[in-house]
Amino acid sequence: MNRLLSLCIGIGLCLLAAAPASAADTGPDGLFRPAPAPRTVTLTGYTRARWTMDIAPEVSGLCLRVGADVGQPIGKDGVFAQLDTTFTDLALAKNKAAQARLANSQAYYQREVERYEALVTKESAAQSVLDEWRNHRDQAALEIESLKVEAAELAETRARHTVRAPAGWLVIERLVEPGECVQEGTVLARAGDYSRLLVPFALAPEEHAWLRQQKGPVSLAFPDLGLNVPATIERVSPAFDSETRKTSVDLLVSGGLPELRGGLRAELVIDLPDGSGAMLVPAAAVGQRYEEAFLTREDGSRLKVLVLGDGPDGQLRVRSADIRPGERFKLAVE
Repeated sequence: MNRLLSLCIGIGLCLLAAAPASAADTGPDGLFRPAPAPRTVTLTGYTRARWTMDIAPEVSGLCLRVGADVGQPIGKDGVFAQLDTTFTDLALAKNKAAQARLANSQAYYQREVERYEALVTKESAAQSVLDEWRNHRDQAALEIESLKVEAAELAETRARHTVRAPAGWLVIERLVEPGECVQEGTVLARAGDYSRLLVPFALAPEEHAWLRQQKGPVSLAFPDLGLNVPATIERVSPAFDSETRKTSVDLLVSGGLPELRGGLRAELVIDLPDGSGAMLVPAAAVGQRYEEAFLTREDGSRLKVLVLGDGPDGQLRVRSADIRPGERFKLAVE
């Protein structure tokens, strides 16, 4: 039993000595290995509507009513404004009257056709007269069909006097008032979908690579609100800015905020490897002499380092081209 216990302790000590220690951890012999320092990048973006659109009429006319003001939602019926339909209504009434007149003529022609069919059967009338009445009847029917198509076009035009937008979208800008004459295609307002928010960022290649490696949502900090909210990648631009060497990425926030509106400041925190070769070491291991900083190697020799600043957990960020991979240093300054 004692031999087994001694064997287990020996194996444990060997594994402990072989495992690399981080800058914050020291071995039982008071030695540590510097760890590569991370570089924290904080990117700032501002929320905006997921989608926006210009609201414009497809016809010209007099504006009678506007259904929503700036900041208000489009109603459940999706109506933003109503244009005057008087002239279209008159044209529809005229069309209806023309159809009724032709229907009356068609009925008269049909009676004449039936009468002359009987006379032709008895050889009391010429076939040419019967053909003429049939032609009058058929022409009336064709004119009625043409008027029905015209009525459908007028009804469609009348429907387009109602200017619509997606229900629930918020009005961002309003450019029309009741009583104004508006022209076809003139922008009357802008509306946006604020049920979910986008936060745009411009990412450098290494930042973009970090984002794509994340599994699941990333955390967005809203410092002005004191909140952290999950966000997902909504879209990534295929274009590349040759001047900034960055890619445009939009992150989508679906909830978790007390209000959904544009202009909320969001921060994306990205931890990347420090490309300068900086290392993390315990602050207690850095000595000072003649205004120069140094670390003490395992053999007692000193290594001059450049202190770059504070790191996480009370450590320091230092740099030296002479630090070898896996090299150990003493925690206590000598």
